[in-house]
Amino acid sequence: MLGKFRKLLGCGRCVLVQSGFIPSKPVNIPHGVALRSLLSTKVEDAPVDLFQNVDYDTLTEGDENLLKKLKLIMLEVDVMRQEGHAVPTAISTDRWRELLIVPSRSQRMKQLRFWAINEKKKSKDKDKKARKRQERLALLDEQQSSSDEGHIKYGFNGSTIFLRIYDSAIDKWNNSRLVEAMMFGQPLVIDCSYEKYMNIKEASNSALQLSYVFAENRAHVSPFNVHFCNADRNGLMMSKLHKMIPTLYNDDFPVNVIEKSYLDVFPKEKLVYLTPHCREELLTYNHDDVYIIGAMVDKVNNEPLSLAKAKAEGLRMAKLPLDRYLDWGMGTKSLTINQVMSIMLDMKVTNNWTKALKHVPQRKIKEENEKRVERTKKSNKFSIRQLYR
Repeated sequence: MLGKFRKLLGCGRCVLVQSGFIPSKPVNIPHGVALRSLLSTKVEDAPVDLFQNVDYDTLTEGDENLLKKLKLIMLEVDVMRQEGHAVPTAISTDRWRELLIVPSRSQRMKQLRFWAINEKKKSKDKDKKARKRQERLALLDEQQSSSDEGHIKYGFNGSTIFLRIYDSAIDKWNNSRLVEAMMFGQPLVIDCSYEKYMNIKEASNSALQLSYVFAENRAHVSPFNVHFCNADRNGLMMSKLHKMIPTLYNDDFPVNVIEKSYLDVFPKEKLVYLTPHCREELLTYNHDDVYIIGAMVDKVNNEPLSLAKAKAEGLRMAKLPLDRYLDWGMGTKSLTINQVMSIMLDMKVTNNWTKALKHVPQRKIKEENEKRVERTKKSNKFSIRQLYR
């Protein structure tokens, strides 16, 4: 940590002098004393509102080493901001906790840049919505002023015989089908035990895919009785999912979030783990089996973790018959969690792999890929001919 601090101090000395963190003239102070004095400096004095609402007690829980690391990261963020790097204008306590987990400075820079870009997008979307609302209100005032007095206006923003159906009513109707599936439907397990193998970005992406899983299952004609097993409610992935679905832990919410293993919930002989690393293909769909989908985004770690876990637990394994029904063209054969869920939903109803595998992205199939390559070659030839005319 001291080496990183020296490197940071060397590259951003001018910025630190302007910020008042170090004196403008060199002073012969031992490195240990300088580091202790820097860490004891209040970062809240930085000329930005970024550090004023930091909850040190919640983040560090009284750990002095964690407090030192937090203040170094805060100093690093301030240096990035003054050097012109993309930094968000506000960082919440959860995001400070995520920065404490990130191991390297380059990864923290990428994460801060990602948050800054999203913050700008949200700000632009908010301004766009406000502008459209003003235009809509102005158009409504113009229509009301131009309409004849005493005449009934029908249609939108006027009189109508139709009853408006709100989104909350649609949600209740969709949830009623999930309640029926919880009582009589086929169970399906989402294994949430892979969080320790994922970084922050992968865990966030996995939580987003789990929200898609819930939405696609609820909208299907024959939904599964979904069980989120091995779910750590205090973990990053489930915390992100809880933010996307605030009613996730309510007693009347139609999904099962279980901290126990699926081995404690279902008979072992009925469990089938879906893993792309095994040899056996799932050729016949069985409505009596309980299929398990691993909730993992493995962009960095490509190890066969699901295969190893299924073998260690003595479970049956199967993979989707992608090579048998599809002519794979490009990319890896790993699918997202929600894509596997959509395939299993259609397979449950149709029992036809050709129809179910339509949820595989078309860009990965060879036919579409070859057509795209041919179009690219033709356009390149056309541009070269024009160049040499």
